[in-house]
Amino acid sequence: MHLLTGARRSYDWGSMTSMPEFLGTHPDGKPFAELWLGAHPTGPSTISGPTGTEGLDEWVARDRLGNLGQRVDAAFGRLPYLAKLLAPAKPLSIQVHPTRELAAKGFWEEERQGIPLDDPQRTFKDTNNKPEMVYAISHFEGLAGFRPRHQIALLLGEIAGPLSPARDQLAVPGEQGMRLMLETLVGLSPEDIQAVLEVAASLSLTHPHPVVRAACDTVGELANAYPGDVGTVVSLVLNRVHLAPGESMFLADGVPHAYLRGFGLEVMANSDNVLRLGLTSKHIDIEAMLGAVDFSSSGFDVASTPKDAAAHTFRPPVPDFALSIARPGETGNDSITLPGNGPRILVCLDGSVTVMTEASAETCTVSRGQALFVPATEGGIHVAGLGEVAQAFAP
Repeated sequence: MHLLTGARRSYDWGSMTSMPEFLGTHPDGKPFAELWLGAHPTGPSTISGPTGTEGLDEWVARDRLGNLGQRVDAAFGRLPYLAKLLAPAKPLSIQVHPTRELAAKGFWEEERQGIPLDDPQRTFKDTNNKPEMVYAISHFEGLAGFRPRHQIALLLGEIAGPLSPARDQLAVPGEQGMRLMLETLVGLSPEDIQAVLEVAASLSLTHPHPVVRAACDTVGELANAYPGDVGTVVSLVLNRVHLAPGESMFLADGVPHAYLRGFGLEVMANSDNVLRLGLTSKHIDIEAMLGAVDFSSSGFDVASTPKDAAAHTFRPPVPDFALSIARPGETGNDSITLPGNGPRILVCLDGSVTVMTEASAETCTVSRGQALFVPATEGGIHVAGLGEVAQAFAP
């Protein structure tokens, strides 16, 4: 097993204090938004090996079979998931992730055009899709999935004005009506957006329907962070989500979402493909975004860790990743055997735990914020101590 040093991402929406507090380091006055724990080539974690510090992507590639195991190597040929510690202090962009087919088509087309991977106008960063799951370490808030159609009609109708055409589009049956509605919203002019914000500010205080008041209040909250941004209006058609610590939410390909505040652990397919709808100064590719949205989906699913369980596994309906949470010592279980095999990444979320593997007499003790990569050759994993540890693995 190997200690991991994560790759820092200092996006402007990141908290300046939450991540350093969690990691036990000192703030440096800059936002610390994400800590990547994985082998994505644009931000690989590093490990210390016999030849010095090395990226986890390079380490895995040198011995794919030993690190990944036959099953994962045959299915993916690389580490199939990416884990991230996430610390938003203000809203992230409203975004959607493409299917694998759309990602591959878009990636190779941009390669053909010669657009560099680090070009701000680049849309597709790799050929993979990006289903993801967020596990709340603290209270966590976000937007996820389309509201029920009748709620969208209510909200657009009550604000009316520039939103009346979008409301009318919902009369078109099926997914086409939803697509036309969203296309109309993202095409609003700055003057139309300002008009909507003014009406929403009033309705958040005076409207008798609690759904309208709450949705308009979210519009105002987002407008304070991103004045004049079309994403403030798009938020009207999405659900507001609140996750308590220990709860998780899975987001499939094509589901629009945004994280607003809190501290959490994300596990996702090993991809960095993000198509944005708003709340951003970054590139928005409207055509690609509309092509990626799943207009047949609605709502969101929240799963909880049982309070009296020493261990629990979240298994979303994808082959790339699962997440297990273990709490040795808290429920009388001095040692817990973690599920799964293959390549695994462990992150200590609280306290201190000692990690042991079946193939080695070696042990490693990690405390909050520290992470390990355990290759497939190490076999089963046992954890002991008093704390909470998350394990990302390919189910």
